[in-house]
Amino acid sequence: MRRKWRDFFYFSKADRRAFLLLACLLMGIALTASFFLWFGDFVPEGRTEAEAPEYAPFLHDLITDSTDTRKSDLVYAQLSSRKVETFVFDPNTADSSTLLRLGLTSWQVRNIYKFRARGGRYHRPEDFSRLYGLTKGDYDRLRPYIRIADEFRLMSDLRSVTVAEEDSMTPHVRQEKFAEGVQVDLNEADTTILKKIPGIGPYYARRIVDYRTRLGGFVSVAQLAEIEGLPDDIGRWFTPPFPVVPSLYINRMSVTALRRHPYLNFYQSKAIVEHRRKYGAIKKLQALSLYEEFSPADLERLQPYVNFEE
Repeated sequence: MRRKWRDFFYFSKADRRAFLLLACLLMGIALTASFFLWFGDFVPEGRTEAEAPEYAPFLHDLITDSTDTRKSDLVYAQLSSRKVETFVFDPNTADSSTLLRLGLTSWQVRNIYKFRARGGRYHRPEDFSRLYGLTKGDYDRLRPYIRIADEFRLMSDLRSVTVAEEDSMTPHVRQEKFAEGVQVDLNEADTTILKKIPGIGPYYARRIVDYRTRLGGFVSVAQLAEIEGLPDDIGRWFTPPFPVVPSLYINRMSVTALRRHPYLNFYQSKAIVEHRRKYGAIKKLQALSLYEEFSPADLERLQPYVNFEE
């Protein structure tokens, strides 16, 4: 019997299964080889092959869980090299980009911002060493470049610097002082007058004037005790001040403007602005007594300075 041509291409059911299995196996080997060849030669753009081992953790996460983009992005960000710089900065005023350029991590920058938002300040360069996560090596590297502005320094530190500067000036002229019994107006005296009072030099004369400006005027001689370092009996040189003109417009001012007053911190200023937003203009300070940020003593000392105009 003559065999037809298609009989040569006839396979049994078992043969077809064997060929199909072999084809699948070969395809799997080819795909696996291509996969590892692709990722084995992967080097991020702008990097050399010598730097490729640096990216091994990133590639591992990419292969094991390509759907977890947040994790991959985080690893890549941590592994990306940053150029660390050193330059003069004040940790009380430096912005986030400046702090990152100095080599700090993003979460350390957030901690600095939270610390400053709560009213915290770095008074000395040594205070910066307490930043959570800052290594001794990083602190030693940054320490020579930390400059604390005069407004953030402790009074004792600033006074020592001022005294040293004054002592270096020549010639030194002895300041004429008032005789016992003389009294001056606390809200009118300028630095020239204040320096004539025994116990007050150039430094404290400026401190008194600056504090008076921030307050909006003294309402009592006793407020001088709020300036650290003044002699306890300094009040005898001043006459009781006249009532001040209220200049703290709590229905107009922003959080930033309110907190400049010595009797208001960030959280109290924020509570005032939030109260205005929810309930409208404040008519009496007693409305703020419902907030835990304000004690009765806080409201009492604030009362003379508050202007309720809208």
